Amino acid sequence: MGGGFVNFMMESTVLAGLVSFAAAGLMWYLYFYRKEKKLLQRLYDIIEQAEAGSISEEKVSMIEDKFRRFVNGCLLENENNRQQKQVIQKLISDISHQTLTPIANLKLYAELLRESVCDWAGADDAQLPEIADTLCGQTEKLDFLIQSLVKLSRMETGLIGVHVQAGRIQSLFDAVYGQYRKKAVEKEIALTFEESGLRALFDLKWTVEALGNIVDNAVKYTRTGGKVCVSARAYTFFVRIDAADNGVGIAQEDFHRIFSRFYRSPSTDDQPGVGIGLYLAREIVRSQRGYIKVTSKKGEGSQFSVFLPSADCEDKIE
Repeated sequence: MGGGFVNFMMESTVLAGLVSFAAAGLMWYLYFYRKEKKLLQRLYDIIEQAEAGSISEEKVSMIEDKFRRFVNGCLLENENNRQQKQVIQKLISDISHQTLTPIANLKLYAELLRESVCDWAGADDAQLPEIADTLCGQTEKLDFLIQSLVKLSRMETGLIGVHVQAGRIQSLFDAVYGQYRKKAVEKEIALTFEESGLRALFDLKWTVEALGNIVDNAVKYTRTGGKVCVSARAYTFFVRIDAADNGVGIAQEDFHRIFSRFYRSPSTDDQPGVGIGLYLAREIVRSQRGYIKVTSKKGEGSQFSVFLPSADCEDKIE
């Protein structure tokens, strides 16, 4: 009997504690509820008084002045942003237009020089083919840099609209493969895209740019004879696209830097590039409500995973 009495007392104590806790929670709820209700009532009374004309002119003037300053500040900020975008847009258009002709001419004459140099070069002109190749290479770098900067600026200032719609992942794969197949063949790298019947929400043009930048890096930093494989799998709300290679890999301390603008690891200085590709890829994917993850081990390769919203779950992610 003594044990039963002790158990009864313990259960009573616990029950009393729970009741006290619930009572305290209810009191706090009622306190904040009443406080919020009083605040809403005060605002309602002010509006009622304003409608009835019984509120003091001084109080009305203060409210009007505060609200007017708030609205004017918002309008001024929006106007400044609009003007800045117009200036940036004009600047980008001018740069793009002004560099279009000279770059085209450089590329044309460099190609003509490379094609014809062997015909007229003498024994003392053995360096001319090398000069022609260098000229072509530098022109391509200049063209790539300017185009990347233009794309980056337009994306950051919102001058380019990303139009997301349901599309086939296979269409994305075919477009990227067509762009980088030649580069992979020249480097003797096995570039493969697994067949996919999945659908996702994305802008085909800009997602080709994003995934293309990732595949370009994979081919660039994979040794001759290596392989790059791109595949897709379905998740509940996303489609995951993996671009895996057995290249040089990425050091763990560089994981948080590789998506920064103009960042290039010291270990990749021997490869061409300006450090914009991955940053642009991340911004494009983000603008489509997706994200990118990376896993890598130095000397063993890397895998970049692009997550795009699934077209089958369109209603769930709105």
